[in-house]
Amino acid sequence: MKLIVKILLGIFTLLLLVFVAAYFLIKSSAPNYDGQRKFKSLAQSVKIYYDDFGVPHIYAGNGEDAYFALGYAHAQERLFQMEMIRRATSGRLAEILGSELLKTDQIMLTLGISKAAEKSIAKTMKNPATKANKQSIAYLNGINAFIDEDNLPLEFKLIGFKPEHFKAVDIYKAIGYMSLSFTSALSLEPMMTNIYNTLGEKYLVDFSYDTTTNKELYNNTNKVLASFLNPLELQDVLPIPIWEGSNNWVMSKDRSESGMVLLANDTHIKYSQPAVWYEAHINYPGFEISGYYLAGVPFAVIGHNRKLGWGITIFPFDNMDLYREKTNPDKPDRYWHNGEWQDFISEKHKIKVKDSEDVNFNIRYSIHGPEVNPVYDNINTVEDSPVCLWWSLHNIESTSLQALYEINNATSFTDFQKAMPLIDVVGLNVVYGDIDGNIALWSAGKIPVRDASINSKLILDGADSTKDFKAYYPFDKNPAIINPKDGFICTSNDAPVRVDGVEYPGYYYPGYRANRIKQLANSRNKWSLESMKTIQNDVKSERDLKLRDLILKASNTDLIASEGETYTKAIREFENWDGEYQTDRIGASIFTSSIYHILKLSMQDELGEAQFEKIASSMPIRSSLEKLFFNENSPWWDDVNTKDIVETRDEILADGFENALFDLRVSLGENLHSWEWGKLHTLEHVHPIGRKEPFDKIFNVGPFPDKGANEVVLKEAFKYNGHGPFKVFSGPAMRMLVDFANPATSFSILPTGQSGNFVSPHYKDQARMFVNGKYRTLELDKEKVKSGTLLELIP
Repeated sequence: MKLIVKILLGIFTLLLLVFVAAYFLIKSSAPNYDGQRKFKSLAQSVKIYYDDFGVPHIYAGNGEDAYFALGYAHAQERLFQMEMIRRATSGRLAEILGSELLKTDQIMLTLGISKAAEKSIAKTMKNPATKANKQSIAYLNGINAFIDEDNLPLEFKLIGFKPEHFKAVDIYKAIGYMSLSFTSALSLEPMMTNIYNTLGEKYLVDFSYDTTTNKELYNNTNKVLASFLNPLELQDVLPIPIWEGSNNWVMSKDRSESGMVLLANDTHIKYSQPAVWYEAHINYPGFEISGYYLAGVPFAVIGHNRKLGWGITIFPFDNMDLYREKTNPDKPDRYWHNGEWQDFISEKHKIKVKDSEDVNFNIRYSIHGPEVNPVYDNINTVEDSPVCLWWSLHNIESTSLQALYEINNATSFTDFQKAMPLIDVVGLNVVYGDIDGNIALWSAGKIPVRDASINSKLILDGADSTKDFKAYYPFDKNPAIINPKDGFICTSNDAPVRVDGVEYPGYYYPGYRANRIKQLANSRNKWSLESMKTIQNDVKSERDLKLRDLILKASNTDLIASEGETYTKAIREFENWDGEYQTDRIGASIFTSSIYHILKLSMQDELGEAQFEKIASSMPIRSSLEKLFFNENSPWWDDVNTKDIVETRDEILADGFENALFDLRVSLGENLHSWEWGKLHTLEHVHPIGRKEPFDKIFNVGPFPDKGANEVVLKEAFKYNGHGPFKVFSGPAMRMLVDFANPATSFSILPTGQSGNFVSPHYKDQARMFVNGKYRTLELDKEKVKSGTLLELIP
């Protein structure tokens, strides 16, 4: 017995020692928020004051030292995120994560972000002595200095690798990552193409697709477009999030309680851990900025100083075209273009795969761009010809880095406006405000000029040189609004103002968010930052109330109520629902379930179960619900399986509502508290490593009950189903509010926290504040930030 006790005690002691050693090893990788660090790269000492939420306030004697400090501070918190963006855009994820990421690497290599970055940085760095370039290199030196300290976050230890030094080209890879929002937008058309091909054009009327003027778009040849886009969503395979949408607005001084301009922004991006943005405040002689930074990019993408500020949303104009190439039947490596045979150019890649053999991967290029067939397998089932992708990213030597530098250094309206034409590969709606009372919007980016005969949503004939890209519009043809009379500008990825009567082709949102923001803005004469919080957190849908009323009108609620008390209570909750998607609203859950079951009854008979589930939560469906529900004559209402019966809209609405109540009762129980929106609509921030157990318990943040919904201002997007859970997959990646009466004190919030290092106290310290619609203050005055911890970087 004594021997057994000694053995058990020894095992316990050994385990305890292992646990303690592991604990201290993990804790040792935590970011440093105080003390001193010495670096040969510095000319002068830099002081970094960290506030209560880990935001660095960097005070330096010169610009290069300031950006070195930013790179170091940024890498402490987000090095793994930087590495994931760099590897994703370079097609090098499988090298560290294994064969599951091989397909992703092949897609990303084909999209050519890394190749485009090489071209852009070569132009940018022709003169390395410019201030922008010197500060960019200093930022990279700061990142690399952190890497060289060899105190890497736990993710690197778990995967088993050390990152290479970051180079200038990696900045443009990160900027190119932002452009992936355009590849996501392209997925809006193909589902409708499939409906046209299988059911006919009458089934598209409710989704606002003009098959009369664009008949060619929906012919059988366009099945290629559907197969190109349907099989794989980049959002589903990338370990980092892609930009989806956003809100921003600016109010003039005449609409402000303070008598100065008000600025607001919340960018919508797929949720992840860490979140996309990193906040920092930089101050050196002659310069100051508080901004939101993308991992690996030295200059703020969103921000403000004491004179001006700006916010952004995606301007989703169409900057891609697909071309079907005609190949030589005797020499398949040649294609016909402009009256002659030309050779495909082949580019060979060797993809490294962790714990496996390297994989050879070849990409063919026509004059239009890379062939996409090999990475989108379903194309080959309907199309033998190569389909090649033209994308403006491939043929522009980007000036985006210079644009960000000029924006960050602007001190006046004129300075800022001069930077707008430099924005090119990523379409951005930039709203602006300043202390002089100016407000403005520039919808920036290089917009392709297309002949009226070219339908940009059609796969074009690659042999016809008249269909080739010719030029971009000059910037003065980009949409813009400057100091409007009503003193209000807002964008929510909706269609921009027309220029010369032309609406540029794009993948615009339907306008529910924009219209609601405008409605709220016009509901009172004067606004403050406190009252503007209510706009950013607004979760009411007037549209959904209209649909609720339509459902109730069609339903025999007395008959349903006779089936039991649970149904009686549920109907009362639905009747009294105010259209708000607050966490305690039972009516919101009933409405969402009803929408799913109504869509299922109306569409699954035509589409089949698998296709219906794909379409049910797509943007074309979500944005067209109102038009569909109010069209009594839509062919969708009839069940094609009942040959001698023609179902009516009201029958489908009533049956769908009853099915929803039954589904919720059976799945969630008789207690209606379990039906509350926040119990079904939940938000979890998933880390790339946390996608697998048991690492989800370590790295993921949440889940939390979450307010918001698909088509409200607080867009907390989810996929429809019958009874939940309605897991949120995207929403605001930040919220910012600035009043230029006091730009030194603004409001901000991030979804989880500043740090991507899970042992940091700032890994998730903002998470509950975020879901509860709260904000933290961000100070610029040095006396207010000096109370935080001090990390000093010295030469």
